[in-house]
Amino acid sequence: MAQAALEPDRPKAPTIYDVAALAEVSHQTVSRYLKDKSKLKPATLERVEKALSELNYHPNLAARSLRSRERYRVVVMVPEASLYFPTRMLSGAASAAHAAGYRVDVMSLEGSAEARAQQLQNLIAGEGIAGILSFVPRPKASSLMSPVSSVPMVIAGEYDNKMRARGSLADGTAAAKIVEHLASLGHRNFFHVAGPANWPSARNRRSAYEEAVDQLGLISLGVATGDWSPMSGYQAGQDIAALPDVTAVVAANDQMAIGVIRALHEQGINVPGHVSVFGWDDMAESQFLVPSLSSVHMDLEALGARSMSDLVGRIRGEQPMSEDLTLAPMELVIRESSGPVRS
Repeated sequence: MAQAALEPDRPKAPTIYDVAALAEVSHQTVSRYLKDKSKLKPATLERVEKALSELNYHPNLAARSLRSRERYRVVVMVPEASLYFPTRMLSGAASAAHAAGYRVDVMSLEGSAEARAQQLQNLIAGEGIAGILSFVPRPKASSLMSPVSSVPMVIAGEYDNKMRARGSLADGTAAAKIVEHLASLGHRNFFHVAGPANWPSARNRRSAYEEAVDQLGLISLGVATGDWSPMSGYQAGQDIAALPDVTAVVAANDQMAIGVIRALHEQGINVPGHVSVFGWDDMAESQFLVPSLSSVHMDLEALGARSMSDLVGRIRGEQPMSEDLTLAPMELVIRESSGPVRS
């Protein structure tokens, strides 16, 4: 007894009853907030959120799961080469999940198509998963996939059931804007470094590039398919260096554009003096490169959050969001790596 008296009292974790008392609402209202806050009136929502913040309340997901038999774990799948995955998009998705009361685990799909399909199959067959958000195209090894799964799944940047690109991740129209911009600077001979063909975003960017070149009466002297990595861009850059007529390169992401610039530099080809290079994603490092990289800016946090909100809605059996998933328009960020055609 004496020993127990010497032990300091541990602060008691706040409960939904504490939150309800501070917010001056019922505990059922707090429970509704944790399940779907969109159904609360704005004034009530503000009071509950203020109380949650002041008390630093965090729901006990394990206890909630045991009581309600609901699942509160979502899995976000990212590419094997996660170094080239936009972490801003993952951050937006995680924030949206946490705000909805879900725990987030991140998993990378690795290996061959069949190996990745088996990883996904094992994940779907496991227990305790509420839903899956994938920033990776669904593996093609369909024989290993269950025809029907009880686990909701959203493929960000994929196509809907009418073969329309979903969200800004798959939107390739900015590639046409790049070509138009470079053509306005006098460029006529282009080269495209595309992303992997199994990515809808890569296919759409290539398609928009080729269509713009054709419509403007320009010349495409080649297309190289990369894997999003700087090395694949570097290898494409070596091929480009052997094509003296190329004056403009459109790369499907910033990392491949960086590889292209390195290869051209090693061959004594100045960027942008001899060849202009354009990237895509506007990663944080792009503005600090020498030369700084022209790129395409997207609101990746908003895309990740919107994709996760779509998944949460499916988990809760709500009506799906607009199929277009409209976000802020992409913007061309013009920097030092692109300029007028060489005289």
